[in-house]
Amino acid sequence: MSDPVRTAVVTGGGTGIGRGIVRLLAADGWRLAVLGRRRTVLEEVAAETGAVVVAADLAEPGEVERATAEVVAALGPIDAVVLNAGSAQRGPQETLEQVAAHWMTTMAQNLLPTVLVEHALRPHLRRPGGRVVAISSASARVAGGEVAYAASKAAMNRWVVGLAAVLGREGITVNGVAPGFVPDTELYDGTLDPAWVEGAAHRIAVGRVGAPEDVADAVRWLISDGTGFVNGTVVEVDGGRRA
Repeated sequence: MSDPVRTAVVTGGGTGIGRGIVRLLAADGWRLAVLGRRRTVLEEVAAETGAVVVAADLAEPGEVERATAEVVAALGPIDAVVLNAGSAQRGPQETLEQVAAHWMTTMAQNLLPTVLVEHALRPHLRRPGGRVVAISSASARVAGGEVAYAASKAAMNRWVVGLAAVLGREGITVNGVAPGFVPDTELYDGTLDPAWVEGAAHRIAVGRVGAPEDVADAVRWLISDGTGFVNGTVVEVDGGRRA
């Protein structure tokens, strides 16, 4: 008898790291639902992978409820949830109103979709053996970078630890992946100077910058059947940058 097809949900799966995760899991035979705000980019990755497309604003509770109903109708019980949706904000922060708007938007785009989607899909996760993986960032643990974005990812890391203690008792593991410098994402929106990227590579122990596939490989491991005793941790995928 062949093994049952495993099912996974990937948020923010239309571009960058999310797209890399969807492609790798599809190649491994997973049945997938890909969620995000922009249907166009979702449909592009779906055409490559056969994933189910669910377009929704994942920071809006009503939209998350609708998306959850569509996902469950398409996939049934869920083996893994990969929470990748998020972005970094740029803009002036001179007045208090601008600072407040920047921080509120950053948290809404990075932390809130993670919390809402997990909470909505939690009843549909396989027990035991379900997997939850949140895509954090190395910026949460090092100096530099956009501080509101880094703070939202640091909050995510703490959320991973707390949720792992709760769901671990149900046989579900919760972990995070903290990518280092991965230029091929929409966080940078094609604004990076190639010479600067080359210099950054020299400051990383392995001598190169990261790729979406590097992060996808870590996710593949964390949602595998062999990681049932890995729970409440954030795996750094940064090429040894801090070293």
